[in-house]
Amino acid sequence: MHDARREDEHIAGRQRIFTAENRERYLALELMDRHVCVRKVRRQRATSGNAHDGEAERPLLHEGRRWRAIYLSCDTPRQAETVMRVAIVGGPGIGKSTLVRQLGDLYHNGSYGEGEKGVWHPDVLEDIAMGRNPVGVTAYFAALYDANYRDAADHDRPGRVIFFEGARITLEAHMAEYPPECHAGIRKVLTMADQWNPDRVIVLTSSTATIEKHIRLRNRPHEQAENMVRRFRLIDAEFRRLAPQYPNTVVIDRDGIEFHEHSSLLGIAKAAGLPAHHEIQYMRLDF
Repeated sequence: MHDARREDEHIAGRQRIFTAENRERYLALELMDRHVCVRKVRRQRATSGNAHDGEAERPLLHEGRRWRAIYLSCDTPRQAETVMRVAIVGGPGIGKSTLVRQLGDLYHNGSYGEGEKGVWHPDVLEDIAMGRNPVGVTAYFAALYDANYRDAADHDRPGRVIFFEGARITLEAHMAEYPPECHAGIRKVLTMADQWNPDRVIVLTSSTATIEKHIRLRNRPHEQAENMVRRFRLIDAEFRRLAPQYPNTVVIDRDGIEFHEHSSLLGIAKAAGLPAHHEIQYMRLDF
């Protein structure tokens, strides 16, 4: 094998390599003024004469018929050292499910939505619309959330940022839909949420005009816009009232924020104090 160290002496600075989060799969490598696709990667134990000080082993990139020494770059954002569980909550139609999916995809660590028609028991939507069975509806969603938090606990590891739709504040805020005589029974259900303890809660709020627009755009047959807006006003006001009582809770007004824009997702992450995500690099490879 040729002396890769000597060959690279004319290249100023270290080569830059972009890696997957586990540093096992190499995505792309930029060399000088041209780009090289990574076809195969292996590691070679450093030997006298071609090892840099302090390097126990060095990754090698297959470039054509030769092996070229490359060096890992440390210029990616520092990842979280502990698990962070982030709950996203808000009134009906606010866009919780969309934001949970988008942030989950951005961080590549997983997300848990609460579901919708097709996932829920068929009777749930009818009872919600009619304002029936408040304790049973609350217990049902508490069980859904509990299953998600328990499953995530089985996959926790340092550096993960996991997103959930729903938290204890969700169950409490929805009490506003039901008469006071039902509240004692609902509060007994809330004890199930005492073990969830998300590290951050993002409360989404907005104007009713934004909600009405989103509800009409998604055009779900089982949703009546007028009733959804009425429910949103009740529940949104309760979220705003409760938010200061819950630690690590951030209220974000989503008016003018598009969850399908990269800059909007970064803005929400910054406002909520979330750790940096691992950015997958995109490169235009001209050959």
